[in-house]
Amino acid sequence: MRSGMRTLALALWAPALAGALATAITWLVWFYTAMPCTPENAVALMCRPGLMSRYITAAVLHYCIIHAGIAITVTGGSDIMLFLRERMRNERERQHNDQMIEFIKSALEQAAEERHQAAEELRRAAEEHRQSEERAAEERRQSEERAAEERRQAAEERQAFLDALNRLTDAIIQNGRNR
Repeated sequence: MRSGMRTLALALWAPALAGALATAITWLVWFYTAMPCTPENAVALMCRPGLMSRYITAAVLHYCIIHAGIAITVTGGSDIMLFLRERMRNERERQHNDQMIEFIKSALEQAAEERHQAAEELRRAAEEHRQSEERAAEERRQSEERAAEERRQAAEERQAFLDALNRLTDAIIQNGRNR
């Protein structure tokens, strides 16, 4: 609101000053060159005598308005609408730019949030991968331990079988000698 009043004041000061000067000059010329309307000369001047008739008449008021209008027009009074339209266009453009800035900010914030979420998902996926690798390594280790234990047990069983077979063979041989 304050900016609008300032713009309007900046647009109007020169035409208003020119109109006021034209009115003052017209009135001064009339006041010092015309006869004042008094009851004695009212019939001759064809005017109505009154309290204000000494200072202003309808004719001089008419000329003051005409001259002020000409001065305002010459100094740019007709451009006021152009100034106001330009200001409104600038205001609309500023609002549009503000909206675009807000839109871009929200898009950047959304992109940052999505990037953050993607980084978080990537971190979680990396953690899950690490955990699955650890589980797989642990399962391989346990599997290798089981396989080693099974090989050891198989070796012990083979050795026990061979020992039993040797004892049986020795017993058969011993039995064959004893007979």
